[in-house]
Amino acid sequence: MSGLTVRPTQATAPPVGELRPDLEWFRWAGRHPVGALLVTAFVATQVATTLGYFMPAIGLPQLAWPLHNGFVAAPGTPEGTAASYFAGQFMHYLNGIAFVLIFGLLVHPRLPFRDTDLGNLLKATVYVVVLTLISTGLLVPKIYAPHAGYGLFSFGHGWKFPFAVLLWHLLFGVHIAALHNPGRVARLRLEDQRRSADATTPTTGQ
Repeated sequence: MSGLTVRPTQATAPPVGELRPDLEWFRWAGRHPVGALLVTAFVATQVATTLGYFMPAIGLPQLAWPLHNGFVAAPGTPEGTAASYFAGQFMHYLNGIAFVLIFGLLVHPRLPFRDTDLGNLLKATVYVVVLTLISTGLLVPKIYAPHAGYGLFSFGHGWKFPFAVLLWHLLFGVHIAALHNPGRVARLRLEDQRRSADATTPTTGQ
């Protein structure tokens, strides 16, 4: 007796070797966009902060942002003490989370680049370059070290410091772009929907 049967295709049960953590991350990000932004903020801030301490390994000045934020957050506490450090660390990570949320919720949707992987990276790059200009042009010479002679865009002591700040922010931006990619989430969702539809397509059977 012939009739229509629903026969699942191989797309419904991919081989174990095809299960990729990056795809599972973007599927999860599609279901939990705000939660994914928070994870992205923590990872990007942590990686960039750690690399900032290691800048002397490539001949650049160390960028100990938590230490400097401690001076701002707890001005009555001597810089370099545990209390100053943890106050600065708390402020530093709050800043990182806030900047990533601002990027993901307000800036990213409004930048004109296409929602490709390259366009996504360009959006993050533009954003962190603006943060670099704010950091070198305002925060360092006016807030963190107002009497240290850093001058306009922090070139007062040569090119290495502003370059290190730019590199730090670029590293921050690369990790944001790697984990926050709405275009890839949308493409993956469409691909999953297409595979699901193909898997349930009626076929002629006996």
